[in-house]
Amino acid sequence: MSTFKRKVLHLGGFDPRGARFYHELLAEQVAAHNAAGLAPTLLLGERGREGKDAAWRVTTADESCTTDIRFLVWDDLVRLHWVKGTGALLRHMAGAYRRFWRAGEWAITGEVPRGSKVALVYPGLTMLLAPLACALALWGLLALALHMAGISGWWGFPVAAVAGVFAGLALVKRIHSLWLMRFIIFNDQLARGKTDPKLDERLDRFADAIAQALGEDHDEVLFVTHSNGSILAMPVMARLLEKRGALPAHFALVTLGSSIPLVSFRRDAPAYHAACDRVAQASFRWLDLGSLTDGAAIPLVPPLLGRPVQAPQGLVQLSPRWFRYCDPATYKLRRRNKYLTHFDYLRRLDRPSPLDYLGLACANRPLAASIAAFEAENA
Repeated sequence: MSTFKRKVLHLGGFDPRGARFYHELLAEQVAAHNAAGLAPTLLLGERGREGKDAAWRVTTADESCTTDIRFLVWDDLVRLHWVKGTGALLRHMAGAYRRFWRAGEWAITGEVPRGSKVALVYPGLTMLLAPLACALALWGLLALALHMAGISGWWGFPVAAVAGVFAGLALVKRIHSLWLMRFIIFNDQLARGKTDPKLDERLDRFADAIAQALGEDHDEVLFVTHSNGSILAMPVMARLLEKRGALPAHFALVTLGSSIPLVSFRRDAPAYHAACDRVAQASFRWLDLGSLTDGAAIPLVPPLLGRPVQAPQGLVQLSPRWFRYCDPATYKLRRRNKYLTHFDYLRRLDRPSPLDYLGLACANRPLAASIAAFEAENA
């Protein structure tokens, strides 16, 4: 039996956690797969290096498939763009929201799910309202206690105000609003071409890595992106197309939990628009997988929203339909945790799916066959 050889170039989201976290996440999925007795048994190699990126290999015990994963490193640049300090966050947040409001083509966003629109304003509202709500609640308790002691409740206001700010910010951090806020700020900078020049250099390197993989002996080369990585996929793909021209049939782009329209719909993103338009002219297989339960994505919407060609040739858009691969009680619990949900594209749930991460990256069949198997299961 011949071995199916796959190369995956994985570009993660706006996450300061590096390759170690994602290798450990994959190790959990492989362990769960093997513990469930599913065939074939998967073997995950140690985390190593490929050029300036991280790398690891997944093989099947029956030698039917070997997948070499190159994790494209940019978490150092995420930390470089990671706004710190409450004052700086508020200042950058106000500017980003103002520019999104003024530069966004809001008239074309009718297809965008309500949850995605809520996610855009949610971090700003919680940043402002959570401290206020905590301060008022604490002041009410202090005022009652002081009144019972015969003291004016106004004396408790300064204490409640200070404590409310700290309690509110702790709550905002716990519900991951700060991460969403930094995500919005970064993409505002990206739209306006205001990111650090090192990012352009890194995107060049990623395109070179994909071009190199296409020149190697692989049955399939997948450029797999998640979250903010899918937004960056457009300038990477534009660079790759300039280098290679036509892309071979064994290449495919996979965008998981994508929110490309967050930038493509803005009027003040000329460089990003040029990248989107270059991608739209090309012909290659593109699987865009997004769930309506994922508020941090913009699922099942033309990915190049606002551009002359919004859905390029070769694009397949699907929902992962997690409710079919998850027990009802588990699914209900997972839907409540939007942060957890956003990472479920990289997990295997209660039952295997042809389009979960292991199905995409580790099966001994090409992506087209995995898509066909998924569609057959969900007909």
